[in-house]
Amino acid sequence: MILKIKPWLRFVLIQSLGTLFFFGWLVHAVTIPAGLLSVSILSAIFAKFLHDEPWWVFIHGLFLPIVIVALSLELPSYVYLIAFVITWLLFGQVASSRVPLFLSESQALAALNELIPENARFLDVGAGTGRVLANLCLKRKDLKLFGVENAFLPWLIGKFSLPVGVHWSLKSYQAIDFSDFDCIYAYLSPAAMPELWRKAQQEMKPGALLISNSFEIQNHLPVQTVELDDWKNGKLLIWQM
Repeated sequence: MILKIKPWLRFVLIQSLGTLFFFGWLVHAVTIPAGLLSVSILSAIFAKFLHDEPWWVFIHGLFLPIVIVALSLELPSYVYLIAFVITWLLFGQVASSRVPLFLSESQALAALNELIPENARFLDVGAGTGRVLANLCLKRKDLKLFGVENAFLPWLIGKFSLPVGVHWSLKSYQAIDFSDFDCIYAYLSPAAMPELWRKAQQEMKPGALLISNSFEIQNHLPVQTVELDDWKNGKLLIWQM
């Protein structure tokens, strides 16, 4: 059962428990490597049951060991500041949006080329560095392309790499009116799908397509599923409004 509290609060809770266990084991003469291993396993187990998304298991399992190793290296304080700034620029509002940076694989790009209707107004929500839009610029000259990304560094990469004809914005998809588009593509996360579906139902026009890379919408079966045959057994799920 997932606790109905903010993800960052769950993170603090799990890591606080892990830290308490770690120092508790040290008091009982457990070696530091053994203590770190135990805490990593325990934190990963907590994350498995207290978070929706699977990547939290790895984050929690590795967090305290990385902190301990970093402290043992006695790095200058500015290194941590630089690491924090880069992380924020890269991942933006992940703590609140629960959408990490995913980049669409070549199999997904090829499938999208075939799925998007002719002359469509296409929107990529959470577009990362604009990889999907860059591919469509080359392969689908008939499309009008739009993309939004709320993390600064991926957006900046797209800003300098995408052709001028792509409408590229630094913002959340929540600020976009979905009724303006014929096809919307999302590679978000399981946590984001319920809200995306609500917005799509409210705003997308009849006949428009919503395409999700890999992530399903609970209790709503897609009208079409395209297997991607990639390393993660991904698929494109298509709903028609």
